[in-house]
Amino acid sequence: MKKLTTLIISFLLFTTIGKTQNFGYKTIDVGAEFLSSSKGHTTTLHLAYNFPVHHALLLRAGYNSSKWKATGKHDNEEGNGPGASLGYRYYFLVRPHGLFLGARADVWRLTIDWRQGATTGKSKIWTLQPTAEIGYMILINDMFFISPTICGGVQTNIKTDGQEVGDGFIPQFGLSVGWKF
Repeated sequence: MKKLTTLIISFLLFTTIGKTQNFGYKTIDVGAEFLSSSKGHTTTLHLAYNFPVHHALLLRAGYNSSKWKATGKHDNEEGNGPGASLGYRYYFLVRPHGLFLGARADVWRLTIDWRQGATTGKSKIWTLQPTAEIGYMILINDMFFISPTICGGVQTNIKTDGQEVGDGFIPQFGLSVGWKF
């Protein structure tokens, strides 16, 4: 009986100690983001699941306004369309705030109006844009956040209906705001 009591007390002690080691907490972020570059801008809504320590998964859905102008394959290329992305962030602090690094993959369905001299046309494209980001999440009252970011991605046209249009590197500067639950 003494061995059984010692075993039960030891088990309860170790499980209690093991649970006290978990010092993080899970949160969900809901917000909006605006990204701008010389080649257009993107407006998205995002949802992030923050794991107890350092990591977060990010889901975004939004609208991309593309203005490649003369940097595309024609004299002028402008268009827009919806899209979504899946991403990951690593926060250097234990709680999900402060400095972070991230990576995401955006998929956009864009309709591009182009002009080459007097000739005009329309192309519909599917683009894949893997992007790396660095940012800083500022918490306000542990409930609201503002996050300035600097991103760089490579837009690759994976399917084109119509003439080929511009793709390539896109640097972006952004700002997101939202709530933590």
